[in-house]
Amino acid sequence: MASAATEREINKWRLWGVNRLLETNTSLVLVHEKTGKPPTLDLVKSIYYKDDEEAEDLLEEAKSSLRDMDMKWVILGACDFLTSCPLRTSKDYGNVLLRRSDVFRTFGKTESQGMKLYIEASEALSRFRKIRDLNNLPISHFTKEYLPTELMEYQSSTRKIESTTKDSPPMFQIDMTTSSDVFGLDNEPSNESRSAPRIPQTLFELIKHTSYKDYKASRQGWDDEHKLEEMEDEDMRYLVVKLSNGRLPETEKQWTKDSELDHSIIGFLSFMITQEEDENVVYIYEIHISDHFRDCGLGRHLFKMVEHIGKATGMDKSMLTVFKRNTHARQWYTSRGYEEDEISPRPRKLRGGRSIEPDYEILSKRLQEQGHEKAKS
Repeated sequence: MASAATEREINKWRLWGVNRLLETNTSLVLVHEKTGKPPTLDLVKSIYYKDDEEAEDLLEEAKSSLRDMDMKWVILGACDFLTSCPLRTSKDYGNVLLRRSDVFRTFGKTESQGMKLYIEASEALSRFRKIRDLNNLPISHFTKEYLPTELMEYQSSTRKIESTTKDSPPMFQIDMTTSSDVFGLDNEPSNESRSAPRIPQTLFELIKHTSYKDYKASRQGWDDEHKLEEMEDEDMRYLVVKLSNGRLPETEKQWTKDSELDHSIIGFLSFMITQEEDENVVYIYEIHISDHFRDCGLGRHLFKMVEHIGKATGMDKSMLTVFKRNTHARQWYTSRGYEEDEISPRPRKLRGGRSIEPDYEILSKRLQEQGHEKAKS
């Protein structure tokens, strides 16, 4: 999957843009409009970074990776610097105030091309900051703002599932939490934290129970450590499902007999608010429900919840990855309106005319049709 730039990459090229602007215009003897003194690299660092060492590292990193330079961030950095630190040429050069048009001409092939890249970067930065701010919200604030309380409970309309209460089908309670809370990442680490976590071990074993064969049959295979690292990502959120009325089904009907697991958990969905190819998306990573509670509408309800979050937070689309061999899951996603996304991997052609088909595909569902049409125009 190809993702948008990271915050470090954005900052690296913005800082590099300021550095190059000053170097390119050295002959003009630029001075700070307010102080009348020449702008120094220390001034640049003080505006962008509190940590001088971090700024030095980013500049060195930029110098060693110029082939990957993203010009739109370079232009944005130089323009933002002129806004916060207006510069003039010396009296010998007309005492002229530098403007954005000078930046556009310096870095763009033409002024119009530079302006186009600046606008593109400004819009991309706004989208990036939106994702960052959403992920920085405390989970209690996020839930209150973007997930109605009525969606936190679900009662199946089907009676296929045995209920310990004779009068009604089972009621499910759904809690939203973060990877930090699930894995206790903010607590002091212990030697047993990775090998035998409490709630996460239940979620982890549920994934293995439902998807282990698909992973083993794929080229990537199954890797315990890799899966745990993915589950622990700091931006991962979980919708954890518990049975809220009646006791759990008889042991022989449960998906596991492991007494160490939390049997009150009967399913979950994990997702992340992130970016793919500069679009803001809610990406569904896992959805797993124990065998006894399938086909009761719980999966549809979990998707309803995550898609509501996507729409409420202004995400462009909802996305997920599915193994091609899991035809049942793919058909279910298709029935929910998901289609193959443009970034889904294509067959890889080999010498001799052969090709290797990818064993997974990326599906997506557009959540903001109006924004999509605007982006296309």
